[in-house]
Amino acid sequence: MNTHTQQARRTLCSSLLLFLLAACGAQPTAIVEPTLSLELTPSPLPGTPTPQPTATPMPRLEVETYTVQPGDTLRSIAAAYNLQPETILWANYDALLDIPDFLFEGMQLTILPVDGVYHQVGGGDTVENIAAFFATSPQAIFNWGPNAIDPANAVILPGQWLVVPDGQRSLRRRTMPNLPRTAMAVDFMEFGAGACPLNVEGGAVGDGVYAPPVSPLDVIGEDFWSAHTGVDLAAQPGEPVLAADDGVVTFSGWSNFGYGYAVMLDHGNGQFSLYAGLAEAQALCGASVAQGEPLGSAGIIGHPAGTFVHFEIRQGGAGVDPLELLRE
Repeated sequence: MNTHTQQARRTLCSSLLLFLLAACGAQPTAIVEPTLSLELTPSPLPGTPTPQPTATPMPRLEVETYTVQPGDTLRSIAAAYNLQPETILWANYDALLDIPDFLFEGMQLTILPVDGVYHQVGGGDTVENIAAFFATSPQAIFNWGPNAIDPANAVILPGQWLVVPDGQRSLRRRTMPNLPRTAMAVDFMEFGAGACPLNVEGGAVGDGVYAPPVSPLDVIGEDFWSAHTGVDLAAQPGEPVLAADDGVVTFSGWSNFGYGYAVMLDHGNGQFSLYAGLAEAQALCGASVAQGEPLGSAGIIGHPAGTFVHFEIRQGGAGVDPLELLRE
């Protein structure tokens, strides 16, 4: 077959192909000469899951409300929202009065979107003096978009609520001070019916080696943190609460500082221990007690975590984590 005949056949075949494609509604495409270079796409091994993109959680911007559930503690609620427990405490003064153990099932808590303070603007407030009072910067308040404050015209109105990011404040409640045996006679109208009427000299002295006031040693409420300078130890209603070390009873009975029925011991070595949230206090004012002697009994306090004894150890004017000493 000569060259002209081969060329004529190729032309005829191309024309027929174009005719058929047009009849089927298809569009002709350019013919590309094949090459020998191949691009390989690796396939996952059999049984290997294909990686999926991970969604980044969006930051919260709005103030929320949370209803306290059985088993909750302030720390567990804070952890669930990725906040510090102080933020939850400070934002709920009306409900908790700055006392973490005042948590009750069904309580409605205000939950901020970031760590800091929730402040209601008062007459005469400015962004600058609010920032100074809560130890943060005015820019932090301006930068929090939901506050909706224009830095060029920083108008805030009385009654308006502001989130103060990274703000901090002191507690607004009084804690029971240490009551030494030589100065434990305090006003029962101020301190409560557990105040002791007379000071004493001498008496038992502890050695600083502590035993648990209840057993087993199980923290079910709050543990030790800035606004909770003790631990909440699980107890059965009516269970005896025991002296953790030798000492003298310097308070025994109802406390007006939010501790309920409480007992304080002066250990005579600069250390004090406090047992609170009791069903009753049985220790006698001024009495010397030995480690392991009963001071009172555990009670039902209605906390969502269950029944516990609030236990503190103090060295001078500062609280010490009782678990550290008990584990020694």
